[in-house]
Amino acid sequence: MGIVSEKDFIERVKNLSETSFKPGERKDLNVLDSHDFRYLESGEFGANLHIHSEYSDGSMSIDELLENAQKITEKNPNFLLALTDHDTIDGTKEISKKIEKYKNVNICLGLEISTIGINFPDQKKPCQIHLLVYGIDPFDKKLNNYLSHKRDLKLQLAKATIEKLNSALPGYNFNIEEASKCHIMIKKGQDEVAHPLKKYTAGKILLDYYFPNADFSYDAPIKEFKYLFKTSSEPYYKIYKKALEMYIEHELPQIPEKIENKIQIAREIYMASHPTIGKMLEPFSSFEDAVKFVSQLNFGVMSIAHPARTKAYCPEFYTYLFEHFKKYGKDKALLYEGYYQSYEGDYYQKWQSKIDEAAKEFNLIKTGGLDSHGKNIITRCPYS
Repeated sequence: MGIVSEKDFIERVKNLSETSFKPGERKDLNVLDSHDFRYLESGEFGANLHIHSEYSDGSMSIDELLENAQKITEKNPNFLLALTDHDTIDGTKEISKKIEKYKNVNICLGLEISTIGINFPDQKKPCQIHLLVYGIDPFDKKLNNYLSHKRDLKLQLAKATIEKLNSALPGYNFNIEEASKCHIMIKKGQDEVAHPLKKYTAGKILLDYYFPNADFSYDAPIKEFKYLFKTSSEPYYKIYKKALEMYIEHELPQIPEKIENKIQIAREIYMASHPTIGKMLEPFSSFEDAVKFVSQLNFGVMSIAHPARTKAYCPEFYTYLFEHFKKYGKDKALLYEGYYQSYEGDYYQKWQSKIDEAAKEFNLIKTGGLDSHGKNIITRCPYS
């Protein structure tokens, strides 16, 4: 088949079930990559419509992606996948040039656009909403200009914010290469600025205080104990201290006030580089503007990625979300990732019925994916 057309993609998705998006059953809802692979072995695993490559924050090369897809296609000739890198379509350009070697692979060219929601009723703080786009033309000038302009502005903002951090907190030598160890997209102008700098500054300041001559980088405890940051509501720096204690295998003294003050100074600086309610910053795209932009292209249909991760601030939130989606996206606002396979814990499962009810009201079609970032298309994490 090769590259799947937008029309064929929609028809295929309509015929997929929840099992189609699972390589197997998860052994533990709190642990990613814990599938037992029963559906992969049986050939029932039919689609992964959310995959990242090394062009954004994944680990796979395009050659590895296509080779892996070809192996799965041997089990299920109808297996469907989509490359959906964050804020870049360079990987889909490479696929277009190489797909002739992989004629049995069914692949849809896609994209995941980072957007910020600030315009919903009674909203108190911004929320991150990722917009999946399927059936793109990776050589379209309008789309390329839009993405490259936003990436350039975001990279400039990240570098300017790091300069401010160094001015306010001399001696730490904050830099974008080091920041990218915990969030590689910051040096590519993709996704966010404040969130990776939260992780970076908290980790670097605390590691420097407790172990100024450490033989490991600040990101090591983050990667080793990733689950901690998903299951706690404490401030990030306090969770980082726990991860650091687990990493070194002994308890640390309480964080002194002077260090907490430095972490707070850093927070005030990086949060100024994030949109607020009523104030969108040019490097970012509001949810509505991004949806409207895609609706004006001559190709592509849209889906809301992992909707439960956009945590609802009220019971009606998903109705507001899908209402705005349809209003600005019109007939291209067609899908939602109701079968997303990489939620961690039961919090997200509790919202699924409300999400499905709201989506049904707007006649949205369920899609799904693993949000793969690893060395093959069924691995969620490059590290676990």
